[in-house]
Order: sequence, then C-alpha cells, then structure tokens
Amino acid sequence: MKESKYVRLAYIIYRVLRNSRIPLFLHRKSNHVFSLWQHIVLLTVRQYEGKSYRLFVEWLVEAYYLRMFLQLSHIPHYTTLQKFSSRINGTLLEKIISSFILLLTNIRKIFTGIDSTGFKITHASQYYTERTGTRRKYAKLSIGADVLQQIICTIKIRRAPTRHDNIDFRPIITKTSKISPLSVVTADKAYDSEENHVLVRELLHGFSIIPTRYENVPIWKTHGRYRKQMKRGYSKLLYGQRNKNETIVSVIKRLFGEHITSRLVRTQNRELSFRCIAYNTHRITNLTIIIDGFYKARHHLRVYILDLYAKQGLPSLFLIVALAFLHCKLSRLKH
Repeated sequence: MKESKYVRLAYIIYRVLRNSRIPLFLHRKSNHVFSLWQHIVLLTVRQYEGKSYRLFVEWLVEAYYLRMFLQLSHIPHYTTLQKFSSRINGTLLEKIISSFILLLTNIRKIFTGIDSTGFKITHASQYYTERTGTRRKYAKLSIGADVLQQIICTIKIRRAPTRHDNIDFRPIITKTSKISPLSVVTADKAYDSEENHVLVRELLHGFSIIPTRYENVPIWKTHGRYRKQMKRGYSKLLYGQRNKNETIVSVIKRLFGEHITSRLVRTQNRELSFRCIAYNTHRITNLTIIIDGFYKARHHLRVYILDLYAKQGLPSLFLIVALAFLHCKLSRLKH
C-alpha cells in the first residue's frame, strides 16, 4: 500500500526536530496534552491544505493515518492551534528552518542565493484598491537559500513597502554562514554594495557575485574595489544559479498561495515561517524520493547486467567495468 504523503512529511519534520534538539514541551508544568512536535506538524500540514483553522480541524477527522502517526489522543480544538501559532517564538521557527540543510550529509559548503518577495495580507482586488485609493500593503519575505539543493536556510520578514532589500543582506548571510561555510554568494542588483562584497570575501571567506546597478557608469567612476571587478566581468554560469531562488519563490506561491490569512502582524510572521517549513519539507521529501528511485533503478540495472551475462555470455571485462561503475556511483551517493 502506498504511504500517505502527509505521513512522509510528518516523518521528515520529526527528523529535523530531533536533529535540532527541539524539546517535546516548552515547560515541564505544561498540560502535556499535545506536544510541541505535534503542533508544528499540524500547522505545517495546514499550510499544505490551505484551510482555515476550523476547516483544518474538520479535515483532521478524515486524516486517519496522520493521526495514527502523530499518536494524537484526540483531535485538538481549532483555538488550540490558533493560540499556539500566536504563542510560539519566531527564533525557534528560524532554528527549525536552518536545520533542514543539515539533513543532507554531503553538504560541506553552501552555495548561497539571496532574494526577496512579497505576500498579500489582504484579499482585496486591485480594482477595489484603485477605486478607493487605499495603499496595498504586503509582507516582504527575504530568503537565503542553498541554490544547488534549493533548500531555504534563513529568512527575514518585514512589513513592506518600508525598507529596501539591501538592509537584510548582512543578517541573512551572517546567519547562513553559522550553519556551514559559504562557497559562493549570488544576489541581484538590489543588493549591490561594496560592504556586502567585503562581508562575504574578507570576513566570511567566500566569493560574491553581485552585479552593479548602473551599467553605463564607467569603471573609473565606480566606487569600491570589488564593485569594479564586477564591472570588468563575472562568471555568468555561477550567477545563473541565482535563478533557482526565483524557482523557490514560485514553488512556495504555487503550492501555498500568495495571500496570508492571518490579521495580526505576529501571526502573519508565524504563518510565513510555517510556509517556509512546509516548502523545505516538500523539497526534502522530493529529494528522498529521487534518491530512492535512483537506488532502485541501479539495483534493477545491476540485475539486468548479471542476467545478460548468464544468458548471452557477455565478456567478463564488460561485466567488471559495468559493475565497478555502478559501485562508484552508489558509494558517492551514500557519502
């Protein structure tokens, strides 16, 4: 029988919570009816379903396998999830988001890309806002991600339009470097600053690729040593990896929507954090399926080669080379 998708998601989240050493309960004198892990899984799955708290609790009645995996004593009231979402600390959620990249054991250095996007905090149409003359506000999410694995490492949430993108470069890159050393940092022209280049290259010992804003300004008028290097040229192949940041943003909005249902600023920030946790879980699940499928395909290919050797008598040299190639590929994946 095919395993439930939500059970796989819950299993991945449990692994992340265990590796990041998140406690089961925030206080020893809490009522211990629902654990912290159960709350986080339920609120993450709620982002997948895109339901309100009331409708999500009704949906839990049908989610038998998920309830069995979480070992829920009973279905929580919708206000239980709502109050937990408002009560949980944002720093704790950021720690959980940063722990997903550590599940991939072959990561030694992070190829970082940084970008930002906006989420609508109201369902008012553009026609209505233009007719009434109201200003459309939105929540701005800045992400620092490993673009090779397409996993979000750090986030920064602000109210917009208030501040420019460049203000979030230093906190995001600094937090990402604490997870694992940086190899390359790519960003678009919105993050063009000599201070950003100095931070990445001299303090964090990485390599930065941030194109300059004004292409028509000559090199001798450009301020900064590293910005002049960007004027002279940079690797388009490395900078092209930044486009995967746009892919991450596109997947988040296509899977979970571009609207935020919460009304308070605190709960809006928590909803965006759970949305990033849901994306990372979705991505890790897909990577696991791909690797498992690769192992199964290699196993079937190995059996097919041995079967050909038994039936048609293939040369022993071909057999040895083919099996050695398969062994080499499998050992690289394991490590």
